[in-house]
Amino acid sequence: MMEDQVCKEGIVRKIQENHIWVEIVVSSACGGCAAKSLCNITEKKNELVEAQNISGEVFQIGESVNLQMKQHLARKAVLLGYGLPCVVLLLGLFGCYALTRIDWLSVIVALALTAIYYLVVKKLDRKLTNDFVFYVVKKE
Repeated sequence: MMEDQVCKEGIVRKIQENHIWVEIVVSSACGGCAAKSLCNITEKKNELVEAQNISGEVFQIGESVNLQMKQHLARKAVLLGYGLPCVVLLLGLFGCYALTRIDWLSVIVALALTAIYYLVVKKLDRKLTNDFVFYVVKKE
């Protein structure tokens, strides 16, 4: 079983020690990538993504490379970005409605709890950035 998943091909734009900045073109074609929530994908545009050189290979600026992430981390990113906020929203909505039977209050509470969830995730941004690491490998 292959543990790595190629997320995107890109071009090396900057190299600094073991950190490599790869320029990728993001588009709706990224829809199949499990790590797309980490890439801040919108329509077509160029993005500079910081990745690590964990293989110790030598890369050159302008070289075409593959940008990868471990598959279990990609699933974790999707869970944190989409799954848990959905659960928080639904629990807040139905939980508040079960207690109060007030529609508008339930909606406000659910949205507030979801906003609080995203603020907590934003507060943990530095730790999450260390957990979700992209890395580059040479194209075969």
